[in-house]
Amino acid sequence: MTIYDIAKEVGVSASTVSRVINNRPGIKESTRQDVMKVLKKYNFSVSAQARGLVNKSSMMIGILISDIRNLHYTEGAYIIEQRMMKDGYCSIIMNTGNSEEMMASSIKTLAERRVDGFVLIGSAFSNSLVKDAIEKYLPSLPFVLENGELGLPNSAEILADDEKGAFDAVTFLKSKGRRKIAYINNNDTPSNRKKIEGYLKAVGNERIIIDNVDDSYGGGYDATLKLLKEKSDVEAIIYAVDILALGGERAALDLNKKIPEDISIVGFDNSPYSYIANPKLSSVDSRLGELSTLCAESLIKLLKKEKTEEKIILPPSLVLREST
Repeated sequence: MTIYDIAKEVGVSASTVSRVINNRPGIKESTRQDVMKVLKKYNFSVSAQARGLVNKSSMMIGILISDIRNLHYTEGAYIIEQRMMKDGYCSIIMNTGNSEEMMASSIKTLAERRVDGFVLIGSAFSNSLVKDAIEKYLPSLPFVLENGELGLPNSAEILADDEKGAFDAVTFLKSKGRRKIAYINNNDTPSNRKKIEGYLKAVGNERIIIDNVDDSYGGGYDATLKLLKEKSDVEAIIYAVDILALGGERAALDLNKKIPEDISIVGFDNSPYSYIANPKLSSVDSRLGELSTLCAESLIKLLKKEKTEEKIILPPSLVLREST
């Protein structure tokens, strides 16, 4: 069944049927209703590809994340995908890996897929190779960067204030009498650099930073075990992400440290890991739900060529639980 068959049965032109399908003006309401009845009779639907030929739109957007195993990233991708679906967009979700070369290559892939726009999730995409790839392959396409900065036109940047989050965590721990506070970091990303800056501004002269830890429960466990064996007087530890903090809790308990009496533990992201930890984990909430929803809504505005804020920074909050 084609629009020509529909047109023949109704007694109108194929262009009239097309205008009804695409909700175009200039059609008598009685004619529109006649066409709709026949469309419904045959369960007629137009493929997104065919509709795109009319609208010059694929109704598809790309969502790039560097590591699909990262719960924080995948939750953000889910929120964005669900919000875009409400406006009729399908999403291509791509796992780029942490290599800047692969991230840049993924931008080229999006161009080949003819997406209408895209979202980059994570500050790891704030690098020169990705910026160059966008300028080369998708110079006029609207996009949004979640928790990162590239400074390109026709885009929006939605960020969590990670520096303030770390600063507030240290300030709270110091208010509880904790003086020897360590920071354990995983990857070198713009977001994590801001967390370290916040830590350094608040902590004072007693600075302990463990860097380049494997981004996993085991990585957090091993780093914490080593730290506490070497510096048993550490009174609190802040972790770049919650999954590291879970491993850190287990290491502290295995060394017969009481949490929070002997040592306080704070994570970052307020992910589901923080609820299932034992003891329950205090964590800096970067407001992922609001962040991701704003990303989707900003992209929709850009796709509609409506005005949107170029940069939005959300203040974090420290969610206190049993580990502090």
